[in-house]
Amino acid sequence: MTITMPWRGTGSRRAVDKLAEARRQLAAAQADNEALHSRINELRNRLDKTYTAWEAEAELRGETEMIAGATMSQLQDAVAELTRLTTEVTALRAQIANLTSVTVPPMHRDIDPGDHPTEPTGIDVRDLRTRFATGPVVSLHQSPQAASPAHIPAWVVPDTDTVALRVLADQHTQGVS
Repeated sequence: MTITMPWRGTGSRRAVDKLAEARRQLAAAQADNEALHSRINELRNRLDKTYTAWEAEAELRGETEMIAGATMSQLQDAVAELTRLTTEVTALRAQIANLTSVTVPPMHRDIDPGDHPTEPTGIDVRDLRTRFATGPVVSLHQSPQAASPAHIPAWVVPDTDTVALRVLADQHTQGVS
């Protein structure tokens, strides 16, 4: 060993090694920085697409609300028209029923003047629920329509021209003449 040769260090404090280490760290940081920039660009693109889709959805929602409002208006008009037509049809049906009804003049009706076939003075022809809701139930033997078994109706005329006949059929069958 000579004194004129430069001393070489152990490497722990050399500037060249520190510079190389700094360059490696810089390269790693630049790679990380590029990766982060690409990730940011990707997220910006996704955000732009999301915002564009949101704007399109808002536009469609506005159109849908306009269509729904117009449809609701048409529905209300149709319901009003249906109500009007239903009233008109009901009136026309009543008019047709009145025009085509068959009525018999009172002089041709085959009803006894004293006979009242239905209410208000004759037989009660309402359904049971209506009849019993209006008042107490009347038993049949107290009903004005009930008749006693001995009662002979007014329309029955007593037979006065009857003649009693002898019954010969029994004698013929027994051989007696």
